[in-house]
Amino acid sequence: MNPISPNPLRAMPPSPLHASRTPHAPRGQHWLDSGRLRTYSLVALACYALFLLVYLYRTEWQHRPDFGPLAMDFLPFWSASFLALHRHAIDAYNLAALTTVETEAIARAPGMLPWLYPPTFLLVVYPLALLPFKVAAVAFLGGTLALFVRVVCAIVPGRHTLLLAVAFPGAALVLVSGQNGLLTASIAGLGLVLLRRHPVMAGICLGLLCMKPHLAVLFPLALLCSRSWRALAAMAATAALMLAVSVLMFGSGTLVAFLHNAGMMAGLVASGRAALARIPTVFALATLAHVPAAWAYAAQGAAALAAAAAVCNAWGRESSYALRAAVLICASLLVSPYLFDYDLAWLGVLIAWCARHGLARGWKRYEREWLVGLWCVPIAGVLVVTQVKFQFMPLVIAATLWMLMRRIAQERQGPVVLEGDGEHTALPLAPLRGWRR
Repeated sequence: MNPISPNPLRAMPPSPLHASRTPHAPRGQHWLDSGRLRTYSLVALACYALFLLVYLYRTEWQHRPDFGPLAMDFLPFWSASFLALHRHAIDAYNLAALTTVETEAIARAPGMLPWLYPPTFLLVVYPLALLPFKVAAVAFLGGTLALFVRVVCAIVPGRHTLLLAVAFPGAALVLVSGQNGLLTASIAGLGLVLLRRHPVMAGICLGLLCMKPHLAVLFPLALLCSRSWRALAAMAATAALMLAVSVLMFGSGTLVAFLHNAGMMAGLVASGRAALARIPTVFALATLAHVPAAWAYAAQGAAALAAAAAVCNAWGRESSYALRAAVLICASLLVSPYLFDYDLAWLGVLIAWCARHGLARGWKRYEREWLVGLWCVPIAGVLVVTQVKFQFMPLVIAATLWMLMRRIAQERQGPVVLEGDGEHTALPLAPLRGWRR
């Protein structure tokens, strides 16, 4: 890595790219100003509050049995922790044993909620059952939301960033589901924030993603292409250490059991018995369209190869670091056939990196409108795909990746024509330490 000045944006001479958007020659203020973003965020928060009131009315007043508990997906986390704390970690992969703990944790029977994670994630959830289920759920989900907001604010400093991050529909979906999407998104975002100045710490953060390995497969490729050797070594060492510790603590049988449960989940998705509307992958798109399984897997493989090629292109040559980071986040969502909509919390980090770049370098036409659409995408599976029976979300992610790669190619060729001036930017830009093009 080359030495980086503490504030390189001030040290760099003005480029034609910056000159093309100086406030001396504005084209007019963009409609997506800070006032509208604040209004949209407050409307979203009001909708969440209304949903919570309706839910409480139906469950506490009407006692509707069809309204299950909130944060239901957190139940396997807490139950797996309970079994691990009582030296029965391998039983977390035993559906009958896990269901027994789950039904004792809450009043209503949860149905089939298996533990589908590798033993490395058992290390993360291990202490949760030291607290009662509801307290642990609030602590875990509240803590991961706070971490997510902090990471987004580190990427895009500004007084409106916190409100936008809290109101992000992807975050609301994770909280209602009780899932870990905010945790993995925060780890990925933090690793990318630290990479430029603290590569070893960044590698440690990225190594933690081995708790959900299908989301982490492109990160070593990016580090390899960018010759970030210290970060790559730290990532590999962290992943290996977590695996070794988990096997020592929980036994090697948990690895075999994890593979068995992963195969079971793959069968549910391939047969269409899983909720494909909430699986934003090319494989789910093809399966919903009644494409044979072999062709669906082939399409998913092609998408994964295209995503890997995009990462190699973006990280193998010099380009804007914000665009590199956005490409890596976006491409990671196209690799696995078993992504779920709560994993689209990663789009919050993607939007932050795109906003970082736009605020520093200028916007192209319709880029901000596209980011507004991305902001709403995580809840499309619940609200839209379930009705239209067409899984369009992977197409939106693929189109986003194409737009990012097109922007990188244009900037490598020379100055690009940008829209408007600095007055329309929704979030005031503050220099990020260690930032350079």
